[in-house]
Amino acid sequence: PPPPPPPLPLARIMSRQAIVQIPNMAAKLSRKYNDGFFLTHAPAALAAAYFVHPSKGFEAMDFLRRVQLNSTNDKDFMWNLPGEFRFINVQDSAVLQPVEPGLWFNAQMISFADLAKNDQAWKKDFKVVEDYWINELGAKPHMGKLMGFREQDNGEVEPFADEYVCTIYSNEQKQAFSAYREQMDPDGLFATGLGMKFLLPCV
Repeated sequence: PPPPPPPLPLARIMSRQAIVQIPNMAAKLSRKYNDGFFLTHAPAALAAAYFVHPSKGFEAMDFLRRVQLNSTNDKDFMWNLPGEFRFINVQDSAVLQPVEPGLWFNAQMISFADLAKNDQAWKKDFKVVEDYWINELGAKPHMGKLMGFREQDNGEVEPFADEYVCTIYSNEQKQAFSAYREQMDPDGLFATGLGMKFLLPCV
C-alpha cells in the first residue's frame, strides 16, 4: 500500500488562524458594540500576587507548589493553573505603593473558580498560601488582586479584611495621599469603595 500522507502541521495552522482572524473579530465586535474588544467568553480566573525579597522567591514558589500538589485528590478544590512569577524593578513614582523602590520578586497564585465545589473551597487554600507568604516571608500584596483573606466569626474565609488592608500603607503615606485627595476631590465624589479602606487607621 502507498505510504500514509504526512501529518498536517495543525499547530502551525491553528496558531496562524488565531492570529489572522484577530482583525476580523475586532471589526465585527466594533460594529456590534462600538469597541474593538473581541474576547466574548472567558472563565472566572482568581489571582492573588505578592511582592517578596528576591532571596525568598524560591521558597515562595516552592510552598505554593506543595499546596497545589496536596490538592491533587481533593474533592472540593484542586488547583488548576500554574503559579507565575516575575522580577519587578519598583520605582519611587507613587505615594501609595506597597513596597519600597528596588528589585522585587512578584509571586502569583492563580486558579479557575469554576472547578471548585464552592467559593469557600478555593478561598481557604488561597488563605493558606497568603498566610505563609505574609507571615513567614514578609510579603506585601499586589494592590489590584485578591488579598487579605481572613476567617470570619461564622468560620467562612473572605478576602479584603478590614484589619489587613489598613496595614498596607504607613501613616505617612495615608496622610500625604489624603491631603492631596482632599485638595483634588473636596466633595468626596471618589471617596468610596475599597480604596478608602486602605487609608483608614487600624483599630
